[in-house]
Amino acid sequence: MIYSELKRTVTLHLIAGITLGIIIVSVTLLTKYEYSLLDTIRKFELIRINALRMKQTAMDIDSVIKGINNLLPPYYYSKSHKEGILLALDDIKMNIKGANITITDFAPKEGEITLPLNISIPVDDYAVLVNNIGYLQSLNFPYLAVNNIVIVKAGGPSGAIICKIDGSLRMPGKEIGRL
Repeated sequence: MIYSELKRTVTLHLIAGITLGIIIVSVTLLTKYEYSLLDTIRKFELIRINALRMKQTAMDIDSVIKGINNLLPPYYYSKSHKEGILLALDDIKMNIKGANITITDFAPKEGEITLPLNISIPVDDYAVLVNNIGYLQSLNFPYLAVNNIVIVKAGGPSGAIICKIDGSLRMPGKEIGRL
């Protein structure tokens, strides 16, 4: 009798222990699964946010590329850099009336192609002088690097002045990649 009671008690304790063990293992596994699931949800949210950021960055890059292409002259990819500088020189001569332009030879300098030049502009009106200098400063490709500007009074009774600009037209030595 005692043996059967003891056997029954041990069996019940074993069943309770196994059941408790299964419950503890199940709770542990479910807790780890929950943490893993929450971590996966956070990572997916981070991926979604990064995808939106990448999309916005791609749109920003496209906008910058379009801006750069708008700065380039239309002949940039079809003509050499020297031809581009000479075309800009022609534009300067056409836009600044009466300008006397003296150039020297092309010179490669620190990754750029430069064309040193001296521009002498006779003007009667200060506003015209400011507009001419503003035009020269607005050149993008090639751009005009001004080394020196000298304004002297012309030798006539009209009060005219002569503006002498010493500088160089510059352009990158290598073609900017097609954007």
